[in-house]
Amino acid sequence: MKHFFKNHGWILGALLCTMLWGAATPTIKFGYELFPVDTSVPYNIILFAGIRFVGAGIITLLLTKPLTGENPTLNKSMAKPIITLSIVQTAAQYIFLYLSLAIVPASVGAMLTSTGVFFTVILATVIFKTETFTNRKLLATVLGLAGVIMLTIDENFSMQFRLIGETTVLMSTLMSALANIFMSKFSKKHNPMALTGYQFLLGGLSLVVFAVLMDGKIGVPNIRGIIVMLVLMSIASFAYGIWSLLLKIKPTSQVVIFLSFNPVFGAFFSWILLSEDIWNWRMLVALLLISLGTFLVNYAPKKRRELKNTAL
Repeated sequence: MKHFFKNHGWILGALLCTMLWGAATPTIKFGYELFPVDTSVPYNIILFAGIRFVGAGIITLLLTKPLTGENPTLNKSMAKPIITLSIVQTAAQYIFLYLSLAIVPASVGAMLTSTGVFFTVILATVIFKTETFTNRKLLATVLGLAGVIMLTIDENFSMQFRLIGETTVLMSTLMSALANIFMSKFSKKHNPMALTGYQFLLGGLSLVVFAVLMDGKIGVPNIRGIIVMLVLMSIASFAYGIWSLLLKIKPTSQVVIFLSFNPVFGAFFSWILLSEDIWNWRMLVALLLISLGTFLVNYAPKKRRELKNTAL
């Protein structure tokens, strides 16, 4: 058991991140109601997200010392990584995402967002060549995508597709994939939680300014709304903070495959918090496919593990 947690305990961290992101989906719906936010206007949602990420940045910086043992000291060498991540991971990703939600059906959006796993694996292995491309990784990615598609189709196996909206979703997904690659690279030289905190601050402020310039508005929240916003800030802080630490210590493809669990946890918490009906054969098949894909990426045959240990 001790050997398992020493070598595979990070898997629990990855599952925790996806669980937190899954819990964020229905919680955000509560936030929209309690502020309130007119979700028919995407700039209102962007303003809501910007405020959330500014708060998440502050919380992440406060957690950096307790979780990593290092102070989140800001220096000149961090300027490029912080600006890059704030543009790609926070500002561009969420502007594209929320603008697309005004056009794209939720089911299609969920399916296309899941392609981030595929994009990340391709970028890491083919474009940036930080990892070796293998048939196992390709098969695992396809299985993960198939699982998410199984969740998003309806009983008649139909799905609507609109070119402009879908392109915007794919741009958001590409930004997310690039962010994973950049974080994996930058975290080798810098504290990943400090990078996450500062990029949240800068990216969140960028979202707020953009939304205000586009006449985005949200209401004045009551105490319940404030509590929900604090919960959402904390979820983003813990999830992205832990995720950045995992990208520092593990190959990118091994970590990002867990993103396939996001819609599974999202559906589960929607059932818990919103009483949505999720128990059907599609959920079970999706969970099986995603779990198999995750296993394929992270499973190392005994001989390979022994060779690795011998090399060490």
